[in-house]
Amino acid sequence: MSENIDVSIPHGIQQDIKIELMDMIHNCEDPFQIIIHIAKYLERTSAEGGYAQIVKDNIRSIYGIGLGEPKLLENELHDIIERGKKLKQAYESDIESEEVKKRIEFAIIAHRKRAEQLQLMIRSEKADRIEQVKKSF
Repeated sequence: MSENIDVSIPHGIQQDIKIELMDMIHNCEDPFQIIIHIAKYLERTSAEGGYAQIVKDNIRSIYGIGLGEPKLLENELHDIIERGKKLKQAYESDIESEEVKKRIEFAIIAHRKRAEQLQLMIRSEKADRIEQVKKSF
């Protein structure tokens, strides 16, 4: 079974992403960042808006929350903190509606709680990994 492969374009039309992928691997980039980079490329080339975010969210859910990958938990913590800062700025700005102000305040509280949860998870995962290293040799 042979496919008709267009050889008129040397190395294929995806040569740029193939080179980027190899560069990222050779530069010891984080594997999760490599996957997200490829997802962004696929999003651009397929015109499927939001695909990269779906991949990122799934990686965070499964490997971060589900498997406790500290780097992904730290990445999520960073995002939570940044959103919390923006919410605080909005809260401190001139908002006339008390209802809107209350909603923002609730969101700030929720972000603080989530940040605290993530910090605990990160500490716990790092401690577990240190114990694993100690036991391994």
